[in-house]
Amino acid sequence: MFGYVKPQIPELLVKEYELYKATYCGLCRTMGKRTGCISKMTLNYDFVFLVLLRKVAEGRTGEIKMRRCIAHPLKRRPMLEMDESLEYCAKASVMLTKLKLKDNVRDSKGVKKFFAKMATLVSIFFKKTDKSLRPLEQRLQECIDKLSDYERENTDSVDAVAGVFGDLLSAVASYGLEGKEAEVCAKIGYHLGKWIYIIDALDDISDDAKTGSFNPIINAFGKSPCKEDKDMIRIALMLELSELSKALEMLDFSHHRDVEGVLKNTTYKGMVKQTETLLLASDGDK
Repeated sequence: MFGYVKPQIPELLVKEYELYKATYCGLCRTMGKRTGCISKMTLNYDFVFLVLLRKVAEGRTGEIKMRRCIAHPLKRRPMLEMDESLEYCAKASVMLTKLKLKDNVRDSKGVKKFFAKMATLVSIFFKKTDKSLRPLEQRLQECIDKLSDYERENTDSVDAVAGVFGDLLSAVASYGLEGKEAEVCAKIGYHLGKWIYIIDALDDISDDAKTGSFNPIINAFGKSPCKEDKDMIRIALMLELSELSKALEMLDFSHHRDVEGVLKNTTYKGMVKQTETLLLASDGDK
């Protein structure tokens, strides 16, 4: 994942901010215990959103305790206690990282292939994927293979490529759930994934233009999208956030009011802010 899914911290209530920090630290601790200490290097904010989403869907309230960690040994910090939601998201995050590293080796050439292989060596320190998650691993591999196909074709269809990443995150968000919760989380994951892919492609325009790397936005609109083009990108991003918001409203937050505050702040404020910030940055101010 990419780290774009963040709340507007100043707009959070104090208890919501404490929950957010505790979830991040709890996920870090869980990764260290369940997927290997090196895997914590892959931790980012996007999966904090997914942990909280899964907690609501699974009906888990969670417990926060004060603990020390290697990064902060002198002062105890609030950490969400390890449970099935945290364990699942830790394992799913590492699974996605391993598959992506493997794909990078397959698609790279020359010096890039060498460095891709070096990066992949790090994953040998990750713990093996649970057998119970093999169906998810297969589904994610199918999505990554499809993304690679689009890259090799050098497609200019932003929606098609983003849709595949949406399918990937939909599978992660809903795996193992049933009924309404599975359906709602699948929708949230799909639109979240599409938004992440498009916003990442937008953020990478400058770098990809210099290196010649695949970027469907460049293929569709050129290296310097005009105002009309960026208006179209803004509409696409806001439509994904609108659909994400509709799905989010379908969840039962009656026992998760603090989680509701974090998730809705992230969707309605944080991701909207990211959208406008990166659209402005694409003017060439980076």
